[in-house]
Amino acid sequence: MKFSPKTVGLKDGRTILLRHVEVSDAPKVIEFVHGFVYDEEFVPLSEGEFNPTLAEEEQILSNYIERPNSLFLVAEFNGKLVGNINVDGHQRKIMRHTAVFGMGMHKEWQSCGLGTALLNGAIDWAKNDSELEILYLQVYAENEAGLALYRKMGFVEHGRIPNFFKQNGRYHDEISMHLLLK
Repeated sequence: MKFSPKTVGLKDGRTILLRHVEVSDAPKVIEFVHGFVYDEEFVPLSEGEFNPTLAEEEQILSNYIERPNSLFLVAEFNGKLVGNINVDGHQRKIMRHTAVFGMGMHKEWQSCGLGTALLNGAIDWAKNDSELEILYLQVYAENEAGLALYRKMGFVEHGRIPNFFKQNGRYHDEISMHLLLK
């Protein structure tokens, strides 16, 4: 079962539409990601690494739509994408009950409750409409806002790898966290 669209009010009074991505959203997704991916300190991509063709992005989105243990949600404000969360369920049989997720948003949408709304949507879907039992993530140890959000949502730390990310000649530790869903 897929995610049913929801209108969500944020802490700052703005209202977003949280919905499942559609293949036709590919141009919007590419534009959205390009709008923040290289400016954010805690996104593990270097300049030029996110460069899918329209056809490639359409295939990626199609895969999320077709796989029962995966989800790609977008947050829209006045028809414009302002945030996303992608839950990438493993395809190997012995790990199909697990999924890693990532999320992103434009800087002006941080600290207003959008991250909580995205994560709540994904967790609710995973608990009620999927075969998933474990969600997990990797986060920069210095990403205090992200860590606070994940802890608030019930994720627990289960490991740390020193110097995992190397960005602009500087090393960053990685923290791994998980949430048991069932």
